Amino acid sequence: MTKNTKPSAYAVPPGVGTVLIPGRVLLRISAQQTDDAFEVIELAGPEGDGPPPHIHLDRHELFYVLQGTVEFSVGQDMIAAEAGSLVFVPRNTRHGFKFGPDCKVLGLVAPAGLEGFFRELGAGMAAGKSQTEIRDALEGRYDSHPA
Repeated sequence: MTKNTKPSAYAVPPGVGTVLIPGRVLLRISAQQTDDAFEVIELAGPEGDGPPPHIHLDRHELFYVLQGTVEFSVGQDMIAAEAGSLVFVPRNTRHGFKFGPDCKVLGLVAPAGLEGFFRELGAGMAAGKSQTEIRDALEGRYDSHPA
């Protein structure tokens, strides 16, 4: 798909997508499918896991809690978001979160651009590197900046 083309309409069945990090990150709708307008990523993780506080200078994020509870840190606020909750994080806003037990979250990123970050994070984890080590190496790339 080239820029400025009209994306095709389609449906994504449950559980279908591109695995970026096994058991943790599933790309449900890619930048390529939306002409870079947005991407949708399904996130899960072990209890207590989640990204450290960071900001995106160019991207908004919207999180929908599918199951469980997630503790979000947004700006200076702490938000306990249960299943069915929406959390909007505008660009330039410090945020991070921690998964509760059996938690699953759907994230919408607009404009698209974080797929590569998750691909590299997954590859580094598969190679035995710590998330901290990988995130440090990716600092500033993919519009993800520690905060």
